[in-house]
Parts: sequence; C-alpha cells; structure tokens
Amino acid sequence: MPVYNQSRKNVIMLVFIGMTLVIIARLASLQLFTDEYKVMADDIGKFRKVIYPDRGLVFDRHKKPLLQNKLIYDLMITPNKLKGVDTARLCSILNIDSAAFMKKLVEVIIKNGRARSSVFEAMLTDDKMAMLNENVFRFAPAFYLQERSVRRYPFHAAANVLGYTAEVDTNFLKKHKDEGYQPGDYAGLTGIERSYEKVLMGQRGIQYWKRDNKNRLTEPLENGKFDTTAIAGQNLYTSIDIELQ
Repeated sequence: MPVYNQSRKNVIMLVFIGMTLVIIARLASLQLFTDEYKVMADDIGKFRKVIYPDRGLVFDRHKKPLLQNKLIYDLMITPNKLKGVDTARLCSILNIDSAAFMKKLVEVIIKNGRARSSVFEAMLTDDKMAMLNENVFRFAPAFYLQERSVRRYPFHAAANVLGYTAEVDTNFLKKHKDEGYQPGDYAGLTGIERSYEKVLMGQRGIQYWKRDNKNRLTEPLENGKFDTTAIAGQNLYTSIDIELQ
C-alpha cells in the first residue's frame, strides 16, 4: 500500500476512534454525572401535589363563626409541559376561545415563569369542575386540579376588622421570603387575617402520586412514605359581638 494511502487510513481510524471516545464519554456523563434525565423521568412518573390546609376559623364572643371556609377548585398549569396538549378541547370545556387561552397563558408566564405551576382559572364552577374531573388526565401533565379553601362570611358586618385574604404577589414574597410562601399561595392581607396570619394559616402538606402511561394518578408513591400531612390553622376567638356590629 502506498505511503499516502496508509497515512489517510490512519487519519480515518483516528477520527473514528475519537468519535467513539466522545460518544462513550457523553453516555458516561449522562448516566453517571447528570441528573437531568433522572429528574425528567421522575417528573413523568410521579406527581407532587400540594395540600393546602384549612385556615383557622374566627368566632365572636358568643362563639358565632365570623369567618368560615369553603372548598373550591382551581385549574393549575405548568407552561413548559404544554406541548402536545389538546388545548382546543380544553377551551371548549372552559368556554373560551384560543385568543383568550393565549392571553391567559402569557399572563401566567409573565407572572410566574414557564417552569412554575400557576393558577390558570380560579374557583371553577360546578359544571366546569365536573367536566374537567372526567377529562383532566387528557391535559396532564400541563394541567391539574388543585383544591383549596376560601373564606366565607356568614355575616355582612365587621369587614374592616376581619380583613381579607388574597393571592400573594411578588412584593409580598420579597417581604416574607423566609416564611415559606410560594407563588399561588393565599395569605391574610388586612385586619385580623393579617395580624393573626401565623395562627390562622396552618401548614401545607405534600402528597406524591404515581402516574400511568396516560398521565392519570394511580396510587400514592411508596404507599405515602414521603407524604407530609397538612395541619389546619388554629381557631381564633374574639371579643366582638357580631349582633352589635
């Protein structure tokens, strides 16, 4: 074989050997040193569900409830998981058009980013809740239902004293960054709700669920080994006489 051809053969062999080593090194990196695909696999196979506790009740001096709780459901979205979701079908259930859907999506992304779960539609009506409950697996993992309690006011009085709760914003999170609040949480902003927030708020719980190949929740992960229980807020008794109010 001519020297020229021998030299070219060696170069080609070195190129193939180099490419093989690069591929092996990359595979080793993915398997041994990178958690990205492990996290993606875990995210596909399991679901982390936040359990919001009931806020503590507030009573007057005669033990009449001034603030109670009502269970409602929010439709949550994680924008970066939206690929492949039948948004037209979802729009039909929510009774909105594609333009309204995109407007809500942009608002969510601007508010909390693409990777964080956010409220897409709050306080679903009974009709929407019934339809979504049957079809939500079709929109997973981008969408899921989140139950939480909201305040109910049996008496139309003392609103300035009792105050109100609302979803926390970025300014609230900055002021209370070490108190465990997350985007989407609700907190007392004025009145008794604010002054006794730490007493009334309770403690969030976490549940981990397994998903099947259709993204439906099947059973608790490891029989609930990693779950934490939500703790309801403490009740508060005031010196207010609501009848006098």
